[in-house]
Amino acid sequence: MTKRHISILLLFFCAYEVSGQKSNEEFYSTLLGKDSIVDLVLKNRNKYRLQFIVTDIKRDKNGIEDFTTFDFTTHEYFYPASLVKVPTAIAMLEILDSLHISYDSYIKMNQDFTCGNNDFVSLSMKHNIPISLGIEDMLSISDNRYYSLFFNVVTPKVLNYKLQQWQLLSTNIYSGFTGCPKGKELKTHSYSIFSPDGNRQLSSPKSILDSSQYLYRMPYTSDKLIGKYRIESGKKIAKPFDFNATIDYPLKDIHKTVLKLVFPDEVSENERFKISSHSRKFLLKCMGNYPREMTNDSYHNINRYPDNYFKYSIIGNQSELASTGRYRIYSKIGIAYGFVTESAYIIDFENQKDFIVSVSIFVNEDEIMNDNVYEYSKIARPFIANFTRVIQSALMNQVDNRPISKDDYFILWHQKMGEN
Repeated sequence: MTKRHISILLLFFCAYEVSGQKSNEEFYSTLLGKDSIVDLVLKNRNKYRLQFIVTDIKRDKNGIEDFTTFDFTTHEYFYPASLVKVPTAIAMLEILDSLHISYDSYIKMNQDFTCGNNDFVSLSMKHNIPISLGIEDMLSISDNRYYSLFFNVVTPKVLNYKLQQWQLLSTNIYSGFTGCPKGKELKTHSYSIFSPDGNRQLSSPKSILDSSQYLYRMPYTSDKLIGKYRIESGKKIAKPFDFNATIDYPLKDIHKTVLKLVFPDEVSENERFKISSHSRKFLLKCMGNYPREMTNDSYHNINRYPDNYFKYSIIGNQSELASTGRYRIYSKIGIAYGFVTESAYIIDFENQKDFIVSVSIFVNEDEIMNDNVYEYSKIARPFIANFTRVIQSALMNQVDNRPISKDDYFILWHQKMGEN
């Protein structure tokens, strides 16, 4: 075993005792021997670059929550992909709430630069799409065009300032999904926001963020050179893929984002997102949607967009679980270059059990980056689905998790999440 693997192993089992709770190491041992694909990944966690965090939630008879977190993160880099859409959506709604602009308003973006894919610009110019619909499509079905649109509206400078305000101190989001060169100056287009009846509510000029203003926060590291080969311009090159100067969003910050969104009262006021209760519940609804529940009815084709389309946790390889009403899963997943990362707040109404889990896995058997040959269906989806079921079982076996009735639990959830 190499020194690198030894250090990862030590980090993985950095155990801490929680009063009345299992240690990290004890909890980890309860996850073994329950499922073959879970065991495969757990026993080869270096190969799969596995990281995960679990926050167990218990309640007393009055519904007061108590949290215990088991942290199995490492310092290894992973590409978070579409997970960055969650903080971008939060930043967008902070801006709208502060200006008292309705989500029914729409954006018209100008094309001030020619760099990469600008489909989001033409989309905004051709259609008066409500901002609420864009955010829903971005979070529920992971539409990249809306991420690029909102990234340009918020601007990388403001977005990363907000990340610091939110105490997501290890996160750097200085990249849209347009294919523009990385590590260069960041240009965002000018735009206007209009009310539903066509009145201009806000105009913003184009902006340029020089690389010297952000690259110092993302120092070059060989840890971000991943794979043995990469595909570039259709050719196989015997060099790793370089993730430097792209996106940093470590699992601790991802997990913290979801926890703060679901349970804002559990963090200090200065760490909370500056969004209204309505905005918070809207974001959670978008994260909880199955495609058939979205406002955009083009996603209501269950054959093309099944319930497990972008939900690997719990229902990933058993989409029929979504129709039972037993579970509601508020989640966001990021899938790219063989990395699969999902953060989910999971509610099991049948057992009155809820918890938060964030997990990242790397599935790239041939070690060729950017060849679109990854084991998403073979390994990632069934592993995350089975793993989250095993985790829930382990959490429920610790103590009695049901001090309140099923009806009271549902009422409690309804009040918190604002759903029927």
